[in-house]
Amino acid sequence: MKLTRTIVLESYPLTRKKFGTIKEVYAEYSRILESLTEYAVESRVRSHLKLRKLFYEKLKEEYDLPTHYYYTVCQDAVTRAKSFLELKKKGKTRTEKPVIKRVSLWLDDTLWDYRRFPQFNALKDGKRILIIGLTTKGGRIKLPLKPHKLFFKYLNEGWKIKPGVKLRVVEKERKVLAYFVFEKEFDELKPTGNFLSVDYNADNVSFGTQEFLIQVRTDLGRMTRFYSGVRKSIQESHLVGWKRKTPSRKCKKLLKKFGGRKMNKRIDLQRKLAKRLVEIAKELNTTIVLEAVPKNFNQRITGKRRKNEKRLRDTLHNISMNGFQRFVFEKAVEYGVSVVFVNPFYSSQVCPHCGAFRVKPDDDALRRRVLKCPICGFKADRDFVAVQNLLGLFPFSPKVNDGRVEDSVSPVMLSLEANLLHHKNSLVIISQGLQQNRCRRKRFVPPWLCKRRNSPRATS
Repeated sequence: MKLTRTIVLESYPLTRKKFGTIKEVYAEYSRILESLTEYAVESRVRSHLKLRKLFYEKLKEEYDLPTHYYYTVCQDAVTRAKSFLELKKKGKTRTEKPVIKRVSLWLDDTLWDYRRFPQFNALKDGKRILIIGLTTKGGRIKLPLKPHKLFFKYLNEGWKIKPGVKLRVVEKERKVLAYFVFEKEFDELKPTGNFLSVDYNADNVSFGTQEFLIQVRTDLGRMTRFYSGVRKSIQESHLVGWKRKTPSRKCKKLLKKFGGRKMNKRIDLQRKLAKRLVEIAKELNTTIVLEAVPKNFNQRITGKRRKNEKRLRDTLHNISMNGFQRFVFEKAVEYGVSVVFVNPFYSSQVCPHCGAFRVKPDDDALRRRVLKCPICGFKADRDFVAVQNLLGLFPFSPKVNDGRVEDSVSPVMLSLEANLLHHKNSLVIISQGLQQNRCRRKRFVPPWLCKRRNSPRATS
């Protein structure tokens, strides 16, 4: 299995002459890209080889760019045309022709020093500068880039750089952003005997094994509702035009600002939780169990809700369950942890003790997210019930007549804040409380929570 990572490196401020040379190439590349993309959409050309065959001689006559720019601009144009045609087929386009807002220079292995990568120069303070050569109309120029820790991490761990690099011009600061793509091949692992299941919800992430259950409060739904209210107030107060239906420029800018802030906070929290889950699974030598959900899971869930539940539909649509599972899966592959996907249907409506099927809670229990079995009287949080059922401890079939299992063990249940999983040493305080209760209640303490008492955080 192959994973890819994109690393962005910023250049040092360039001289006016060097930046002007890059900007000249950038301007001609943009004009070519706009015309080729428009032609590919109108003629429905989906092959960059065909597009290059049609326009190669014409581009050489009209422009004076190095030859390989004509190769890459055809690939760029066809990629944009395909995306536009797919969106138009789904009815999600607002214009008849594609509008190109951002342009990046696509470089192949000839337009930059791929075969001699990486080349470093050392400064007086010990810092290293990454140097790459760029082919322009005036010849070869050198771009000094600022490598960071993440770049050196992938470079030292055996990740290989792909030949294609993208450059984006920052005109105000006379800088260039370089987008490098690293890739690495990983072995597919088989599931182990122990499992750690994960149940993802709007305001929490619940996970556990046969011996412990943990619920982490993320408040993603609360954050989504907050930013939705902010964006709604902006739309109401920044409308212009006839009957105030047209958004102003400031309105568009504010909507983009707060929408991006919401997305960045959600992705940051999901990535940190995914990494912590994988670290726990690796330490316990367990296989992670995830819910097998379709790609359009958000649309299906929101479609089933009633029209008067607009706020709930917006929350469910923005929690990004598929994105969280993708982060967990990619991080698990990187850390060497196996992952399995199971059918999640009715996982929170089956009693884990007697097997009562499709237990529907009343309105009060549904609001408090509690499952109370009418057969055996078992009562627990619905998310913990889903985690137990996803583990496969109890089959998804009615077992009401069999009665409760005598040797079943009730796992210890914990509830944590989301920021407690951001760092490795942040669970030491919780382990102290569990160790004190262990003698009284004789409950199992997860081994990854049992830190040394002499650690600096435990003694503080």
